[in-house]
Amino acid sequence: MAVPHAPPLDGETIVHFVSSPGIVKVELPDLDSLLDRSAPPTYPHRGPMLNNTVARFMVDTVREARRSPEVEVTITLRSSPLLPQEEAGARVHMSHFFANEAEVSALGQRVNRTEAWGSLRYALPGVIVAGLIALLLTNPSAFSIPVYLAELGYLVVVVVIWVLVWDPVEKLLFDSYFIRLRIRALHKLAAAKVVFAYRPGASAPMASAPMEASPMDSVKKFLEG
Repeated sequence: MAVPHAPPLDGETIVHFVSSPGIVKVELPDLDSLLDRSAPPTYPHRGPMLNNTVARFMVDTVREARRSPEVEVTITLRSSPLLPQEEAGARVHMSHFFANEAEVSALGQRVNRTEAWGSLRYALPGVIVAGLIALLLTNPSAFSIPVYLAELGYLVVVVVIWVLVWDPVEKLLFDSYFIRLRIRALHKLAAAKVVFAYRPGASAPMASAPMEASPMDSVKKFLEG
């Protein structure tokens, strides 16, 4: 199902996105709308970058249909057909782009895991101390303090424990899972079959402006009336 879009403004690039399980379809004005030649390549990429919006749509579509083992990408250009070597070059560039993105994401996953274990190493002593304090606070008579103060202190200790363990838990469980989904989607796109299709767009006819009524027309209407 095509995504509805507003009428194009002068000079505006309209991108049509269609997604279904295992298939990604993108309709662009030309090849320059796929490759962002104005942005300098960032390491480890070489050559022109992919358009950020198009690349993000492809990755998100594959992540949504993560059960599909393979991906097919259809790029429809509203321009003259490319030469075979231009199509082949664009396929190779897309494959290298997504493979490089997968390597960068894998590096981020390893760093995320390393920081999580480091954070957990420093959090464990604090959790042990806070746990002992919480255990003592369950017996208010040992401190000769009112019960409500002991309960308040117990809640504060529980919050402290939660704050100490939240960062490693978030990085090891949640962040790692989502990064892994992104890496899997990037690998699928790097190995995807890319098909180019063409739909040369015809310029829309200009609406003729209404002609102003001449004085003779006004006289004719008066006489006929």
